[in-house]
Amino acid sequence: MTRKLFVFDWNGTLLSDTVQSWKASNICLEFYGGKPISMLKFRNTFNFPVMKFYEDNGVSAETVLARKDEGNQVFQSSYERLAATARTRSGARKLLEHLNEQGYSCMILSNYITPKIEAHLARLKLRHYFMDVNAHDCDGTTILQSTTKVLRLREWMDLHGFEPAHTSIIGDSMEEPEIARALGIRSFGITDGGITLSRLKAAKPDVIVHSLPAVIKHL
Repeated sequence: MTRKLFVFDWNGTLLSDTVQSWKASNICLEFYGGKPISMLKFRNTFNFPVMKFYEDNGVSAETVLARKDEGNQVFQSSYERLAATARTRSGARKLLEHLNEQGYSCMILSNYITPKIEAHLARLKLRHYFMDVNAHDCDGTTILQSTTKVLRLREWMDLHGFEPAHTSIIGDSMEEPEIARALGIRSFGITDGGITLSRLKAAKPDVIVHSLPAVIKHL
């Protein structure tokens, strides 16, 4: 029997937290001496690694690195407060139920922090849908200068025996199409998340959807 895998990004994809991320980013920008930005500018400049986001919004890498631990704490505490009651994207449960019914294994691949994702999943009663949560166990500063999603997903797929031809990934940023091309898997880009529609189109995911249940007809 063919083993099928569906990989979810977390922030902005499963969790509807783009507004909260924008507000927390503004708090952090002000901490570093920068100016707050509009939601549109946030979605036009949001990036991984995160250092580029700061530089594009007037804060030098030197400034960030000099106070990165304190700055990370400012962001994390602000975000946690703002996102404490965040809900899922509309239709998340419908898609997850369909994937499970169709024999897909589901996992979360994230740049966020594993225990914090696990806490949200428990709060939202979604943990049973997922085979694994593959994120970070550190304090969050690692994503300032680099990300490891390609390496982590490749190793995870090899470990659990999933083939690229039967694997899909969905996310709201440029990362997921890049990961998909690197690993030879299929990518879905979802709109109204952390980046603008024009940036999402430029990232060239295999399929663009405007809601999570819209994935179903493309499986």
